[in-house]
Amino acid sequence: MAQAVEEWYKQMPIITRSYLTAAIITNIGCSLEIISPYKLYLNPGLVFKQYQFWRLITNFLYFRKMGMA
Repeated sequence: MAQAVEEWYKQMPIITRSYLTAAIITNIGCSLEIISPYKLYLNPGLVFKQYQFWRLITNFLYFRKMGMA
């Protein structure tokens, strides 16, 4: 089973694989409270006035905290 997942992952195009990996890492980081979701959301005022340019990308990576239910 692990080999099938690994092969599936390696067969993805590099952009898709990178986006999937970044989204999973971001969501796990938020679930473990390593990253605050408030640091990720898109706020144009913070982007242009405080130069927080990561907000242009990170808002597409976070979906919500993962849970068991």
